[in-house]
Amino acid sequence: MKKSYLLIAVLATVLGFSAALWLLKPQPVPLQAITWFGEQAKPLPAFELTDQNGNAFNPDTLKGRWQLLFFGYTNCPDICPDTLQMLANMVAQIKDPEVLEQLQITFITVDPQRDQLDKMKSYVTYFNADFNSARGPMDELNKLTNQLGILHHIDRSEDGSKYEVAHSGALALIDPRARYIGVFSTPLDSGKIAHDLSTIINS
Repeated sequence: MKKSYLLIAVLATVLGFSAALWLLKPQPVPLQAITWFGEQAKPLPAFELTDQNGNAFNPDTLKGRWQLLFFGYTNCPDICPDTLQMLANMVAQIKDPEVLEQLQITFITVDPQRDQLDKMKSYVTYFNADFNSARGPMDELNKLTNQLGILHHIDRSEDGSKYEVAHSGALALIDPRARYIGVFSTPLDSGKIAHDLSTIINS
């Protein structure tokens, strides 16, 4: 009988110790909207774009801050202005200045033929003065979008005089090591994105 009590006591101690270790180990970050890649994060490929101030926009210049990338075009009638307004609302919901300091939101055109840098800068800063934008040749753009899985397509008329642009509404999150670490898919919720970005950047 004494041996049974002793065995039970030992088992209880072991189980208690195991439970304590489980409680002490880091728990998964509670996220609401992002698809988080974690250890499967992908390094960005080599590409060369130019931002709205004439500076290089490439994997090296993206290092050091969290980058949220949105792809669209300034003549977009609905998705782009709606998303940029949502992003402006999202930024307003982040109350921690350190999180905002570490975050850069950039609008990248998938219509470089019509979207010049000055036009893009006026467009994005209308929604938020801190928003950035970038453009570049289609072959350089495709290097980035192919890696991120961002779909975009230009459908030209038979004579080539007119065309329509289709594109994904997803937001790609790049970590400070210039790795593709997560994606926010549509429908986009400003509150959930603000929560996730604050949680990720503060973790």
